[in-house]
Amino acid sequence: MNHTMTLTIQRVEGALIRALGLIERRGFAVTSIDASADEAAQQMELTIEVRSPGRSADVLARQIEKLFDVRSVDLVRTDEPAVQLEESMAC
Repeated sequence: MNHTMTLTIQRVEGALIRALGLIERRGFAVTSIDASADEAAQQMELTIEVRSPGRSADVLARQIEKLFDVRSVDLVRTDEPAVQLEESMAC
């Protein structure tokens, strides 16, 4: 499954590495990352696409929120196999 989440983190040394390290340690693979910086607020907004073999992105989002320099985490989109569910119900 592919998941897209938006993170807002403080622009301090090591914050990005801590967030990405947590994602990989939890068994998710980062497939895409897009970053934009807000110089005035000293924050970065990251849009990260991750792939997982059946793990819950909600749990990952809650774990990322607990990191010290993370200000917010929003789960934007989850690509779930809805078609497969419909096919299995038709049988």
